[in-house]
Amino acid sequence: MRRYSTYRVAFTLIELLVVIAIIAILIGLLLPAVQKVREAAARMKCQSNMKQLGIAIHSYHDQSGLFPTLNEWLASPATRSTNPQGNEGRNTGLVNILPYIEQSNVYTTMSQPGTYGGIAITAWGPVRDRTYYPPYLAKIPVFVCPSNPNPNPIWGSSDWGVRSYAASVGDSINGNFSNATNRGVFGRTASKMASITDGTSNTIFMAERAFGSSNNRSTKGYFANNVTGLNTSPIGCLSTAANGQYLASQSVMTDRPVGVQWFEGYPAFTGVTTILPPNSPSCAADNWGDSWGVFSASSYHTGGVNVLLGDGSVRFVTDAVSTGSLSTAEVTTGASPYGVWGAAGTISGGEAVSLD
Repeated sequence: MRRYSTYRVAFTLIELLVVIAIIAILIGLLLPAVQKVREAAARMKCQSNMKQLGIAIHSYHDQSGLFPTLNEWLASPATRSTNPQGNEGRNTGLVNILPYIEQSNVYTTMSQPGTYGGIAITAWGPVRDRTYYPPYLAKIPVFVCPSNPNPNPIWGSSDWGVRSYAASVGDSINGNFSNATNRGVFGRTASKMASITDGTSNTIFMAERAFGSSNNRSTKGYFANNVTGLNTSPIGCLSTAANGQYLASQSVMTDRPVGVQWFEGYPAFTGVTTILPPNSPSCAADNWGDSWGVFSASSYHTGGVNVLLGDGSVRFVTDAVSTGSLSTAEVTTGASPYGVWGAAGTISGGEAVSLD
């Protein structure tokens, strides 16, 4: 009679630990690859969004003969104290491209008499008292880069829609708010195709500017405030931060992070200067970002940002792009002192440079 063993074959503890170690190593090897694939997909989507915005901007120009303004500075903008309230001239002129990105309903509401630019009843008061102007709540997918983490709520509320893409004001500093000397495509005065004498393929229309996340000391999505001397030596803005974080000694605008108001037309929030290299700090000359400053492009992609050029193409610009002499004062005419990056932001600086 044959006897069968009743012993059960099983892993020893050492064998089990070896298997676990092998699985951990495989996961460690595969995870970076998965993350790279995911980031590559996000970057491609981001570029696709920017191309759509480029088409929309050109479509608006074809209809009106002008590019949108940075902000709609109305002759007599209603204020937060009027009834109905207004946006105090803060709306971006990019609201005019909404019909070209399948947002006609939002545009229709904003362009109706009596509601255009309105920010709603008690919108500037405490969170518990606000009733927001409905179009400002719109979540517009083409405005958002998927690499950007969730935004830090403005004034404690996450209701308003966000925007990852900023309009270029070029290498202007003191003039980028008032448009007195704005050398970029977008300002309070509308430019047109004929104004871009440097060529559309050499001129930046938009660049990524990451909106504020939960880390409110990060240079991505926030800006240092009350920084002096920016227009005479913009390199001073670099000293406000180190390793992507604003210094503890530096005051930072935190209650209104960058990009968390898609409709905002002030350069501190939805504009970008081509002065400091991408992913540098941003600095405002005043306390609230209601005036001028140096506002750097930024993203959560590795090593640079996407930019939209005037010919509708999208380029990836690295953090190492030439920025010339950052200790030189801004200029109002002629070539930009801020290297290839500065030249790419001007519409008529006369520079023979390219981002290619």
